[in-house]
Amino acid sequence: MDTAHWSTSRLLSTAARLNENRDNERLRSLGVTHSGVTILKVLASMETISQVELAEVVRVQAQTIGKSLERLENRDLVRRCKSEIDRRVTYVSITASGREVLGAVQRGVGAPVGGDRLAEEELRRALVNVINSTRDGLLVSAMAANEPDLAEIA
Repeated sequence: MDTAHWSTSRLLSTAARLNENRDNERLRSLGVTHSGVTILKVLASMETISQVELAEVVRVQAQTIGKSLERLENRDLVRRCKSEIDRRVTYVSITASGREVLGAVQRGVGAPVGGDRLAEEELRRALVNVINSTRDGLLVSAMAANEPDLAEIA
């Protein structure tokens, strides 16, 4: 694969997709995907949250989160229940099984032996810097152009 002429955007999106595929292979033995782990992490920190709010936090569409939650619920990793006040609202929480799986992920279960943790931490810091500087640049541009929708990104 000759990547010498690829744009930065294409390099980032390809790296992200390959990384997610690699992580999903690692997580398969635990019965979860990268997106499932992301949801479990949010739920572990927030206890109970509405499905719509959860979608906003993980920055996906409500329909997308619904499909992911269905898979997690089928494995007894999350619990969904309708609001007694407003039946249109569904609340989501992590189960004890979900906490166990999340703990296994955080301990590295399912991760291949011999990974270079230091290199991954350096890459992570670099990516956080890219995200923050890009977001900050978008915020400044949005404020200068008076575009409130873009300002919400920050």
